Amino acid sequence: MRIGIITIGSRGDVQPYIALGTGFKRAGYEVRLLTHGAFADAARAEGLEFADLGVDPRTVMEQVMQEAGLAKRSSRIAFFRQMAFMRQALRIAQPLLHEGAQRCWQATQDVDALLLSPLGVFIGIPLAHKRGIPAFAANVQPLTPTREFPSVLFPPAPAWLTPVRSSYNRLSAEMVEWARWPLYRGSMGKAVHEVLGTPLRSPLAQMRGEQTPNFYGFSAHVLPRPADWPNFCHVTGYWFLDTNAAWSPPADLETFLQAGPPPVYIGFGSMRGADERGFTEQVVSALQRCGQRGILLTGWGAIAHVPLPETIFAIDAVPHDWLFPRVAAVVHHGGSGTTGAGLRAGLPSLIVPFIGDQSFWGRQICERGLGPQPIEQKRLSAEALAQAITTMITDQAMRQRAATVGEQIRAEDGVGNVVRLVEHSLRAP
Repeated sequence: MRIGIITIGSRGDVQPYIALGTGFKRAGYEVRLLTHGAFADAARAEGLEFADLGVDPRTVMEQVMQEAGLAKRSSRIAFFRQMAFMRQALRIAQPLLHEGAQRCWQATQDVDALLLSPLGVFIGIPLAHKRGIPAFAANVQPLTPTREFPSVLFPPAPAWLTPVRSSYNRLSAEMVEWARWPLYRGSMGKAVHEVLGTPLRSPLAQMRGEQTPNFYGFSAHVLPRPADWPNFCHVTGYWFLDTNAAWSPPADLETFLQAGPPPVYIGFGSMRGADERGFTEQVVSALQRCGQRGILLTGWGAIAHVPLPETIFAIDAVPHDWLFPRVAAVVHHGGSGTTGAGLRAGLPSLIVPFIGDQSFWGRQICERGLGPQPIEQKRLSAEALAQAITTMITDQAMRQRAATVGEQIRAEDGVGNVVRLVEHSLRAP
């Protein structure tokens, strides 16, 4: 049996699905990952088949940042920033959507079931219906409306809305779905109709009506499953992709780690900023103010290449599961995968959110006493960052709570849980 996995986005949007693919492969399935060419080597290294969707997410994101100036926007509500981002991204990617839909159609001719990311559902659900095969939704952030917390793109209800907080929470998620659908219906709908010959219906509404299993790749120890979610929504635990045993770190990185106490990790993945050099200089200044060594991951550009003191080491990329057990605390953008990796290592985390669900995860970390109050990237200062880092290093109660959650997360088998749930669903009459 062959499982097809469709995912779209940056590394944080793809790596958890490679992890799921490895789980299905270990269980005896053939697995084909449909995503961007930049991740072909990572997929094939895990023994997965690969199909290139032909869209370069880094190029799209860089152009969006340049044209929309998202880092300069004043809105504090992630919903509005995210809508602007998606509108620009879909406009820029429009010429490639037809090709991507066509490649999905061709690459699923011999697929028996589909596993779909949040963006993958827009082509995956109509494609599964056309082929008559089952489909499953796999998400790394909570999308199903609930009365227990707001949409990941909305702030908590203000104090004056306390009497109707549960309604605010549910309506915020429904509003996000309502607002996003027209964006996708126009651009994705045209591509789907041209390739499949069918109109694009709202896949989220379709999945609810058909009770399509929804798998959520985060830990219940970080965000408990809401009591009002339907029984086809499952919180499985994180989907970690462990580094191949043959991987070895650069010699200069090992030398740096052995030269002093554990450093603080600071990295922001695929995020970009308006003033990357100034942002990086604040990070360096903060580490020097609080007397901590640091490792900076340059990623896609939020951390710029600037002169560094001997106490700070910069590197483009290094596996989190190898590095995090060797550092004292983590500072990052708050993507779900990096949040999970930091917690898995039992470390306090400071979230510096840029966009999307990052503020939401920052609040979860803070509310559970696993890290300081998040600092939005446009409000970051060397003084505030230094104070937050000092708190993570010296607050022993916080460190113990993080260590306990780390033990709980390491005991989970998120990937295995998804495999078992899919197998149960496929066996059901």
